[in-house]
Amino acid sequence: MGKIWDFEKSFGRTALVDYKGNSVTYEEIVSGSERMAELNPKRHLIMIVCRNMIGVVYGYASSIDSGSPVMLVSSEITAQMRNDIMATYLPRYILVPESMRAEYPFMDEVHKFRDYSVLKTNYDRSYPVHPDLGLMITTSGSTGSVKFVRQSFDNVAFNAKANAKFMELTDKERTITALPMQYSFGITIINATLTAGGLIVSTDKSIMEEDFWDLFEEEKITSFHGVPNTYDMLKRIGIFEDDFPDLKLLSEAGGKLSAELHEYYADYASRYDKQFYSVYGQSEASGVVTYLPAQAARIKIGSVGKPVEGGRITLFSGDEPVNEANRSGEIIYEGPNVAMGYATSGEDLALGDEWGGRLRTGDVGYLDEDGYLFITGRIKRIIKMFGHRVSLDEVDSLIMDKLHILSASTGSDNNLVIYVTREDQKEAVSDLIRKNVHTAADHFCVKVIDAFPRTETGKIKFSELPIQW
Repeated sequence: MGKIWDFEKSFGRTALVDYKGNSVTYEEIVSGSERMAELNPKRHLIMIVCRNMIGVVYGYASSIDSGSPVMLVSSEITAQMRNDIMATYLPRYILVPESMRAEYPFMDEVHKFRDYSVLKTNYDRSYPVHPDLGLMITTSGSTGSVKFVRQSFDNVAFNAKANAKFMELTDKERTITALPMQYSFGITIINATLTAGGLIVSTDKSIMEEDFWDLFEEEKITSFHGVPNTYDMLKRIGIFEDDFPDLKLLSEAGGKLSAELHEYYADYASRYDKQFYSVYGQSEASGVVTYLPAQAARIKIGSVGKPVEGGRITLFSGDEPVNEANRSGEIIYEGPNVAMGYATSGEDLALGDEWGGRLRTGDVGYLDEDGYLFITGRIKRIIKMFGHRVSLDEVDSLIMDKLHILSASTGSDNNLVIYVTREDQKEAVSDLIRKNVHTAADHFCVKVIDAFPRTETGKIKFSELPIQW
């Protein structure tokens, strides 16, 4: 079992604050760690119900620093979903916001982390846990699925240090919880900031609320991190039209940023002397796989950069490696941050490393002549048109690149269906597909939909699009 943080080096500093004026020092996190070690000497599983409050980061950091394996779930899922997860994994303790304490009247409260309660469950048994298991996180970040990624302490520590290094985070860092903690990139930023000895400003206010930005300015935030949907919404309301003098860094992960948005934020960063990072990651790789250096943000628009230090990217077409520049293949990542495997049952908590540091991402991309990675789609987002493979992601990328229209393609073999959100976009999209996707010929249609179905992180849920010819 590895140690993720060296909190002692940050003694004398504040680790957490919230909008109510509450604070937590690094010394208090260590004291909390000692208390959790007393409560949980056999390292049983701890489930944390995540809401962006000061107590959740305090409780998380103390719990995992004590050597306990931690599972993160969203507070937004239903009580029944939480109960299903608990019944599957039998955690020894759960950490919940005080507002949810009444949902568990027969569980004893054994400790407090500011506005969070530590409750002891009443299960008469528990599952054995592998000594390396540190963090369990869902691949979607928000659903009530019982499927989790098993990350080791070493996975989390490597990823936290790698992120702190390439972002050049220091103990002067001041970030804010703009992302839910249970998201892979959300917890990655928390881990990296704690590694650097910086300050985390905790708020459950939405980025669309004025209170969030008032707090942002009051606390002199130096780094802001989001997903594509975050940056899309903020562009619409013009938040980053003017300078935030204290802000030094912006980063984006959790999905492919459109070329238009990438260029917009790269230009903003250049104009006001800030750094903008485009990041590619997966929960299965403990958060981050590659990053585009800030100095390349305006040169390599659309790229997600190169692997974090210690990682390696290779591309494969079937079983054959792809060695030529600009030729697509499945992205394979190797590195110390590749997780141990999945868990779908309590028995899986005892499993060791099943992936051996090698991850088939399921994503398709290419490396340009300078070794920068560009992602073009997913392996499974493929249909066959009269014997020819058509990438649905490449269809949507073509429409965005040529027409600056966001589309969502789906279909079945020999039938391509493209969804847009405005009637006046249909003709232009149809003409583009007819001229550029010859295999589709007359076997495609363009339909209008009010809004694309999306996950909480803003990713389009292609599986929910109707395949209607």
